[in-house]
Amino acid sequence: MKKFYLFTMLLLFAFFTNAQVKVQGVPRNDIQNPNTQNQTTTTLTFADVQYWVGTGANEAAFVVQWNDSKNPDALVWGFRWDGNATGEDMLKAIAKADHRFFSLLYQGTQFGSAVGGFGFDLNGVNSNGLYKAGNLTYPFYPVNGVINTTSYDFDQYTGIDAADHWSSGWTVNGYWSYWTKDPTDSDFGYSPVGVSTRALENGSWDVWNFNASFNDFPISSTMTPVTPYVSSTNFTNGYFMVNEDWFGHTNGSVNFIDNNGNINYRVYSNANNNEAFGATTQFGTIYGDKFYFISKQAADGGDHQYTPGGRLVVANAQTMQKIAGFNAIGGGDGRSFLGVNEHKGYIGASNGIFKFDIDNMQVGTVIPTTGGGSSSAGQIGTMIRTSQYVFAIKQAAGVLVINPTTDTVISTIAGSFNSIVQAKDGSIWAIQNQKLVNIHPTTFVTTSYDIPTTKYLGAWGAWNAGSFTASNKNNTLYWLNSVDSFNSGAQIVKFDVTTKTFNESFALLPGQTGTYKQIPYGAALRVNPNTDELILNTTESGYGAHYQKNWIHTYNNTGTLTNTKTLNDYYWFPSVAVFPDMTNPVVSNTFPSQVSVNMATTIDLKTVISDGDNLSSAIVKSVKSNSNTAILSAMINLDDELVLTPQGSGTADIVLSFNSNGKVVEKMLTVNTTTSTLATAEVKKIQLGIYPNPTSDVLNIKTQEKIVSAVIFDLSGKMINAPINNGQINVSTLTKGMYILKVVTDKAVYQQKFIKN
Repeated sequence: MKKFYLFTMLLLFAFFTNAQVKVQGVPRNDIQNPNTQNQTTTTLTFADVQYWVGTGANEAAFVVQWNDSKNPDALVWGFRWDGNATGEDMLKAIAKADHRFFSLLYQGTQFGSAVGGFGFDLNGVNSNGLYKAGNLTYPFYPVNGVINTTSYDFDQYTGIDAADHWSSGWTVNGYWSYWTKDPTDSDFGYSPVGVSTRALENGSWDVWNFNASFNDFPISSTMTPVTPYVSSTNFTNGYFMVNEDWFGHTNGSVNFIDNNGNINYRVYSNANNNEAFGATTQFGTIYGDKFYFISKQAADGGDHQYTPGGRLVVANAQTMQKIAGFNAIGGGDGRSFLGVNEHKGYIGASNGIFKFDIDNMQVGTVIPTTGGGSSSAGQIGTMIRTSQYVFAIKQAAGVLVINPTTDTVISTIAGSFNSIVQAKDGSIWAIQNQKLVNIHPTTFVTTSYDIPTTKYLGAWGAWNAGSFTASNKNNTLYWLNSVDSFNSGAQIVKFDVTTKTFNESFALLPGQTGTYKQIPYGAALRVNPNTDELILNTTESGYGAHYQKNWIHTYNNTGTLTNTKTLNDYYWFPSVAVFPDMTNPVVSNTFPSQVSVNMATTIDLKTVISDGDNLSSAIVKSVKSNSNTAILSAMINLDDELVLTPQGSGTADIVLSFNSNGKVVEKMLTVNTTTSTLATAEVKKIQLGIYPNPTSDVLNIKTQEKIVSAVIFDLSGKMINAPINNGQINVSTLTKGMYILKVVTDKAVYQQKFIKN
């Protein structure tokens, strides 16, 4: 009987002893009592730690040991703080700061947060994320370095990248044991509490050691200090891909593809404490030194992986550091952005075009007649800036021509257009379903060219920027064909602007065999202004997990596929490629520093200014200042010529400004007005000059000839009487817009365009 009693007591003792085993403070009776002392011979000190997170007078070390035969294994970070801090504070701070490291947590239990798994990007491909229970369709991605779960289901998770560190478990794979050492401890001890209860001291060590298959592993004597995480800061040697991203999970993002072939993921989020853009980021552009990202909505209302940034986000184009963000951009949803001059931009929205104050970072008022009366009427698409005007596509209405000086619509080219570009020669081209329309940049006269057999895929229903794109090195346009109104084709189409010829089979999209083919997504096609290469982004046809497959292809300007990059599996939904502005405008050394004039004289500015990666024909020329308006009138006409009209004798310093995509250079020209006849190579004689242009009331006519008559025509050809008095015409009663002045002299007939403000 005594033996039976003793045997029973031993069983109960063993049972209750096992019942008292705690894993991160959670009582467990299903595992053996671990060795509660873990002798280590590591010689690593705080002085060896390279990556410190946080600030403060107190310091602690954080170690994660995977025991997965991948090296380096036991990694060490440092944590600094003031006041009180827990092991959970340290873990979360390091996971948030180091984008290579992440954790699986079950938060809010009666024992605090349970650590289910740790991961680390060993190979540097930025593929942090998890699959649960073999579901490859909907991965889980860390938010601030943490993936949350709501049960002890840690055994069900596997890492996306098998080459990285990832270990997780609770009842099947093993578990993460928690070891601590404070300054008064002789060695590491098994922690009886979890990470939420663990109180750090100055000089503490925390070691997370994975007990794979429930085997005990000694704390490694070889610990590797983690090098600081440094996000890419050089955004000039490659190009950007702006992404809609995964609606309901992550707001918009941007990746950077460098010239070495590396894809740097989420470069804006990395530079801005895990902030993203708005929901469905559909457009991006660089103007000056700023990057403007436009999203359809401010946020998607889902379980955000990154903090949403708003419909408009402005960042430094060189560093990706955030400058400003705006949830509201005038009442509608975002579509596009256009830099107008160094002080002003235009925001294209679902309800019109809104002015944007670049200097003060403020959204302004709508441009009259560009909207429609509701948040979804007056949808604006692509906008371009020529040297004189802004051309904007408005759904169903046509192409709006806007005077950027007065912010007024001066003409509308009616038609159902999808997109618009400017070619190398300065001509304007808008595209319809099966037609190209050439628009003269100053008279707005149109000429149509039928696309022979293919069509262009419009995207007004779920707007994107479209594949219509132009080269700035060759006089060519490109776009993707479509099968019907809903499906893209597999061909890149080329149009030669000079010869007006189509090549509808210029290049074939790759991946056109098998059940699931590669298809373009978003704008899909753009020309690299630095290399003249075509950048094409594709995804996989089908549905669900197929959209995790994404490629970026490069073609040379003869249509040969030269490179393909495969992105990490993820629902990126790429929207548009954007290229860094690498060069500044340059004024030719043939431009004179000093001229003399004795009559109205012009200098052609188109030939003296250039920009290596922007259209020279789109450079905005303006007279910034005139030191002596009493003796000289100086203005830029519609042909991008500097018109110098002497009013008397003397000297005037004219400062000319050249704005190329937001980058500005200036040039001073000293003008001497004399009575001598001028004959130089830099200037030419003209017989007629009009100024100011634009004008709101009086138009002055300058000529050495006798004026016989003057007549004004509107753009429809309707004649308007124009009484002339002492070389002046009163146009104050005209409505705003563009007109043509026809002047008959005793020697010739002249026509010049002018704008009535």
